[in-house]
Amino acid sequence: MFKYLLLFISLLFLGCGSRPPAPPVEHAHILPWGAIDLDINSNAKTSIKHSLGKAIAQTAHKHGHHNDKVPYNILVLSGGGSRGAFGSGVVSGWNDRGDMPKFDIITGISTGSIMAPFIFVGGDALKQMNYFYTEKKTEEVFTDAWDRFFNGGYFMNAKPLKKLFIETFDEAFLAKVAQEHKNGRRLYVGTTNIDTGQLIVWDMGAIAASDKPDKYQRFSDIIYASTAMPVYLPPQYMEVDVDGQKYYQMHVDGGIYSQIFMIGLLTNWKEQLDLDTNANTDFDVTLYAIANRKYRQRDIYEPVEQEAFGIISAFVLTEMDLLFDRSMYRLYKSCEAKGINFKMVAIPEKMKDIVIDPIEFKPEQMMRLYNLAYTLGKNGVDWQESIALDAYDNHK
Repeated sequence: MFKYLLLFISLLFLGCGSRPPAPPVEHAHILPWGAIDLDINSNAKTSIKHSLGKAIAQTAHKHGHHNDKVPYNILVLSGGGSRGAFGSGVVSGWNDRGDMPKFDIITGISTGSIMAPFIFVGGDALKQMNYFYTEKKTEEVFTDAWDRFFNGGYFMNAKPLKKLFIETFDEAFLAKVAQEHKNGRRLYVGTTNIDTGQLIVWDMGAIAASDKPDKYQRFSDIIYASTAMPVYLPPQYMEVDVDGQKYYQMHVDGGIYSQIFMIGLLTNWKEQLDLDTNANTDFDVTLYAIANRKYRQRDIYEPVEQEAFGIISAFVLTEMDLLFDRSMYRLYKSCEAKGINFKMVAIPEKMKDIVIDPIEFKPEQMMRLYNLAYTLGKNGVDWQESIALDAYDNHK
């Protein structure tokens, strides 16, 4: 059945436009600047050991003269489109409550990648995040581009969204991100290199702290790429250099690979890092997962019209829901294996009447979702600390 759907979609795209040159096959996995080499055995400056390992070492040395456990807090933000109003509300309420930690690591994917930089910077930046998820209208984010469906593979124009990113993530904003990076905190965003089908993780703090003149464009391009759902929005091409020749990788929504992520959880960092003898590696790690959607969403009833857009849209959204469940469960099991405290919050069942279409930005609906989520954060989030396998598979 699935092969017939693929055939149908392929027929729709007959005559599609050409793309810029892709890297030669022998260089298919070359990393664009700013991306992290996830090979734990690599000692390159672009490696996970240099990026995440250096941050962990910095914290361990900082607490070297203390015998107590070292608190270490991670925030991971899921995809969910305009449903980011939920995560925005939770964080804002939690922040106003006064007991939200200053996270050592923040990761974001898809709509979570938009939220992540604002939370990383904190302060007035949270107001910018809230404005996006409570007041922006669909036409201010993307507009129709049906003329590009058959010769480009997408039907939404992303120019408003790209313009917003480049204006928001400016010199002053990146300077704040860079400072937090130098302080030992880390901000990671995920995209999918659809040419290879692999998750690419970007060190956004290192990009902000670099002296490269195109860092502002690169920062914005990555955030956009992480949100660029295939078919809905055009992909983002990332330039790579091979022997003096320029090639381009196609990057799209990181959420099609994993709806939520954290790298290096299962690594034995004490063995991997060259630490001083007095470094305190007795970390008490807590991972907070904010899901901008319902967990195990199985109660939707929306009859689908028998036409291309309706069927493709329903297919994509269903697959994203299932992928989210699997991504969250995989993250939970990784935390369990490593002895990391796991805490998750997702859109509660009682909010099901305002779980909005993720590709529609309607201020009234988003504000309702934001306000309810804000109350959750302000009153104290009832974190879910475990995911049982039978609950995961139970569709009731």
